[in-house]
Amino acid sequence: MALHRDDVVAAALDLLDEVGLDRLTTRALTERLGVAPGALYWHVRSKRELLGAMADAVVAPAFAAAPVPGGQAGWAARTEAFAHRLRAALLGRRDGARLVSGYLAPGAATLGAVEEGLALMRAEGLALAQAAVLGHAVTSYVIGFVLQEQAAGAGDGGSGPGFDPGRYPNLLQWQAEQAQQAGRGAGGPGAPFDAGLALLTAGLAAGLG
Repeated sequence: MALHRDDVVAAALDLLDEVGLDRLTTRALTERLGVAPGALYWHVRSKRELLGAMADAVVAPAFAAAPVPGGQAGWAARTEAFAHRLRAALLGRRDGARLVSGYLAPGAATLGAVEEGLALMRAEGLALAQAAVLGHAVTSYVIGFVLQEQAAGAGDGGSGPGFDPGRYPNLLQWQAEQAQQAGRGAGGPGAPFDAGLALLTAGLAAGLG
């Protein structure tokens, strides 16, 4: 059966889930596909191009359209929905945020979705520069947040640092409050993300209003 570029990218993403970004090699990928090393380069010219194609595939689901109301409520709702889709897409793959932050080279489908999003926000009254800043700010927040989530998930499972109350009283209080919330089951694992996103969206609304 003929090997296609989509097959290569899909196999590489499955391998990423198994071994992680640091241990992902083209040699391991060719062995998984059962092809000679040279055959891979009919479809991707380099490992960096492969990683870029993988990153594009990871984020593609985040750009699925979602109906929202018009006006400021429209771009705010659209922005928050996109942020949740992007976080889910990044968390859906091992080292997803590292892959995307380091290697994303958007393909035609992703670029088309970004163009459509900019056009929609301009139609809702935002200037092009405002729409671009909004998209960049939210995307950067999501990727940075998931980078920390996935790094923490790859750790040793320890309880975190113990803070000297004389030097770090606020950090110590925050650690205690977080532990209390976790003990009560308050908010769920996505609560910190939602809280930060709400602050970001409110700040953007104030700045763009």
